[in-house]
Amino acid sequence: MGDWLASILATFVTLPLFLFLLVYLGARLFGGRKRAAFYAAVNVATAFFIAAVYVLLTVLFGKSYFIHLLLFLLGLHAAIAIGYWRKKADFRLAAVFRLFWRACFLIFAFLYAGLLVYGMMVRVAASL
Repeated sequence: MGDWLASILATFVTLPLFLFLLVYLGARLFGGRKRAAFYAAVNVATAFFIAAVYVLLTVLFGKSYFIHLLLFLLGLHAAIAIGYWRKKADFRLAAVFRLFWRACFLIFAFLYAGLLVYGMMVRVAASL
């Protein structure tokens, strides 16, 4: 039982865009609303984009960047929390976390795409 679960998780970590599309299509099929389906897909896929960027960084550069990634996430959350507090003069943890999670999706989706292209270029250049 664990083998198939591990292979499914490995597939979603290496291909988080595939997971995003699966969740979007599933939520669209059962929910019907485009916006709600998109946000559901973003919420699910964000964690897998973060994991995929960590794996790509480890594979491409040969060392772990876990602490750097964790500090980046904490700093981003703190910056969003301070900005939200200054703008609204109020602090709602749910709203701040939602902004943080969506910002993480954007940042890590672009990082994933960039690292994927960089990794392909490095591998092709090394084989020439």
